[in-house]
Amino acid sequence: MARGRITPRARRWSWAGRIVLVGVLLAIAWPTALQELAVGPPTALPVALVVCLPVLLAPEHPWRAWIASALGALLIAWLVGPAPGHGLGVQVVHLVVLGGLTALVAVRCAWWAVAVAAVGVPVVVSAATVSVEGLGLAVFWTLVLLAVALLVRRVVSQRREIAVVEEQRADEESRRAVLQERARVARDLHDVVAHAMSMVVVRAETARYRLPDVDEASAGEFTAIGDAARQALGELRGVLQVLRTEEGGERRPQPTAADVDDLLAATTRAGVDLTVRTTGDPAALGAAATVSLYRILAEALANASRHAADAPVTVTVDHADDAVRVRVVNGPGREATGPGSGLGLPGMRERAAAVGGELTIGPTAEGGYAVEARLPSGRAVAGRSA
Repeated sequence: MARGRITPRARRWSWAGRIVLVGVLLAIAWPTALQELAVGPPTALPVALVVCLPVLLAPEHPWRAWIASALGALLIAWLVGPAPGHGLGVQVVHLVVLGGLTALVAVRCAWWAVAVAAVGVPVVVSAATVSVEGLGLAVFWTLVLLAVALLVRRVVSQRREIAVVEEQRADEESRRAVLQERARVARDLHDVVAHAMSMVVVRAETARYRLPDVDEASAGEFTAIGDAARQALGELRGVLQVLRTEEGGERRPQPTAADVDDLLAATTRAGVDLTVRTTGDPAALGAAATVSLYRILAEALANASRHAADAPVTVTVDHADDAVRVRVVNGPGREATGPGSGLGLPGMRERAAAVGGELTIGPTAEGGYAVEARLPSGRAVAGRSA
């Protein structure tokens, strides 16, 4: 039967209780061995230890403790025998210990072990005495012990089943609370952020019609703003779908190497003074590392545009056999165009750590900022797993 996890403190108290119990049993078995068995003072202590020591195994290994106690009783009955005037070749305290271990086996062990223990006690008593009356008493008290022990086993089993049901219910309630919170967050995002992004799209697309004297360059800029807002709105809808569904929503296509190139091109179209240097074969990068590379680049470029507007940005991507190394460096620029969420840098670190990579972020000597990441390639991961 399954048992709960025992803490170190409970284990120490368990051992202390066992040692005290063994000491009490030894204080009884040692002197009574001289009266009930045909032993002398030198032999009385080993015989008493045979009676007591199996108790030390009982909490963790009740079946092994029962085997040790039963075999010890058989050996004492065959090798030592009763003292003159006594008809039982086993001490009474030994039978009490064996009966307690039998009850413990009936409560905690498999049914085959319970059956063996139920038959084993009368066998031990029959080997220790030739009295039919004694054998009958042994059978009777064994049945009484087993009845009580099996009743306790049933009660313990029912309590464990109730505990499992309660735990499942608590897990279900916790899960329901999480889903309700996710649904609330989804509603808030939809009501606030999605509506605001939709208005950005509408105003950007209608700007050329609402504002007089809009030249082609400005009209193209409004179109680019609308496209970026529409893309962000699509990403937001994907997040809302994930939050609203129990199983995580529909899986959106993950960024690929081509998307990384599109991200860099879109950053250039947005007016960022971007210089890109790429070496190596992007195909060597695994799918997970490609997603991390895309997200890190997107966050680093967004931070450069927000916190160092009009500053030149240099992106270096080196695809090697073992890893891809990316470096995003921006020079000093104007003040930040708006406050950040505070989640970008931790998010980049989590992205790098998720694929076993490394991320370094810090200011440069020229007054700018640098983001450096090393992400293991698909070949390196395959080589380690092989």
